[in-house]
Amino acid sequence: MKKLGQHLIENNIISQQELEAGLAFQQQFGGRLGEALIKQGICSEEDILPIVAGQWQLPRLGDWLKHQPLPAGVEDIPLLGFDAAWWYAQNACPLGIMDACLWIVMDDVFNSFVVDSVHKKNAQTVRPVLATNHELRQLLVLLEGASDYLAGYHADALQDMAIGAPVVQFVNDTIQRALDARASDIHFETYRGIFRVRFRVDGVLHEVDRPGIGMQAAVISRLKLMAGLDISEKRLPQDGRIRTRLSGISLDIRVATTPCVMGEDIVMRLLISEDKISSLADLNMHADHNALVESLLRQTNGIILVTGPTGSGKSTTLYAFLQHLFSEERKIITVEDPVEYQVSGITQIQVNAEIGLNFASVLRSVLRQDPDIVLIGEIRDKETAEIAIQAALTGHLVLSTLHTNDAPGAYVRLMDMGIQPYLLASSIIGVLGQRLVRKICPRCATADATAGQQAETMGWQQLAADQDKIHFMRGQGCPHCLGSGYRGRRPIFEMFAATDDVHHQLTKNPDELKAELIKNGMRTLQQDGILHAMNAETTIEEVMRVVG
Repeated sequence: MKKLGQHLIENNIISQQELEAGLAFQQQFGGRLGEALIKQGICSEEDILPIVAGQWQLPRLGDWLKHQPLPAGVEDIPLLGFDAAWWYAQNACPLGIMDACLWIVMDDVFNSFVVDSVHKKNAQTVRPVLATNHELRQLLVLLEGASDYLAGYHADALQDMAIGAPVVQFVNDTIQRALDARASDIHFETYRGIFRVRFRVDGVLHEVDRPGIGMQAAVISRLKLMAGLDISEKRLPQDGRIRTRLSGISLDIRVATTPCVMGEDIVMRLLISEDKISSLADLNMHADHNALVESLLRQTNGIILVTGPTGSGKSTTLYAFLQHLFSEERKIITVEDPVEYQVSGITQIQVNAEIGLNFASVLRSVLRQDPDIVLIGEIRDKETAEIAIQAALTGHLVLSTLHTNDAPGAYVRLMDMGIQPYLLASSIIGVLGQRLVRKICPRCATADATAGQQAETMGWQQLAADQDKIHFMRGQGCPHCLGSGYRGRRPIFEMFAATDDVHHQLTKNPDELKAELIKNGMRTLQQDGILHAMNAETTIEEVMRVVG
């Protein structure tokens, strides 16, 4: 029989070097090779379980359930002479009787203690069933009283609980599942008697797990330990960072805790270190928008602003601009909080407010480093805005973001900070507003006969150059897109160059700037979204959900 490592290499799941690292870890800490590889983040449970199932002719939980469904209620689950807490402690769960055998789901199917104990108590053949850690946990919460197993621990034992195998496996498994689902965020939330986990996928939250409320304290403590936070501090918000590796992918995870009425909530933002930085072409702008951006990036000085709410892809757009501008003849410096993409050849500075290293203080130093292009992660206050304007007026090209609802609102936001209109008119050369809309799933896309009527009320005829090529689509929902009909996201834009007409309107009546820009041909976010819907990239409903 081939060994597990050979199977993994032959299936191109791991390399020889990764196998050797797993074997070294196994030799040092004990356990099985599969566990060592999972703990090191070299591969996942779903990579290993099919191979183990084939090697030992063991059924997967999904296969077993095809022949016999789970019990309808808690009272129907056979505990086989043991209480629920015992099963929880052994990380195993009874399934029932089939073909004169007792079937048990276990996290370690070679655990002879559980098999022997059940056999002695019941005098029947015991057969193990393979399941992922997540599947096993979902079964365990069905057991009456199982969630109380951890609830009895005192606060003094939180750290011991947080480094225990079940909690460590739960956290690692949750992060792995989020990675597999392409989630951008993981939410751990506590309500009255409920502890749940939600993933944000393509901008929309989906509930994926409800571990027992008894696990809440241990899980939160585990996450705090991983992020280097104080596990005893539950009254104040804390921010931290986790760097880990799962399935061969390096992850940088931002962790934010919030004290709530029923305990603490944690939100984790997943940043994949190996993510490829987008190019200008990857933004897939319409031709007129692309031409305008290229003309703005040819300027040697001035400020280009990208606006939108948190999570609208502003940083990705800015780095696409840097990718377009990068050359050995230019010095590029970025000031960010945090640095989301690490790029060779560019000087990147991480803001650290705790030691007084804020945007304004860093920028003063940056301007003495002789940069050609400066990227400011976000203009948050008057001081930062004034230094950005000073840089633009002294021969630097400045790229930055601003939190506003639309592109014209950038001027109003900066004036609210206390910046004079004449300074804005002399420094800003262009503004982009953007949002992210979900793309139609390519595997379940079908023609949408009703979308045309809805789009007609929104004036799509005036936007379409060739109406014969217009076709609307929508996703029906399939496993590939988690039943949503959408998979992945793309940006939509509104943008304008700061011309003399804009400067005149800015000093005359800034409140009417947006109406004047639309009158002069600026396409709004909604109109740009409708154009992409007409090209079967997204749907009218999705555009309306995002921009109204």
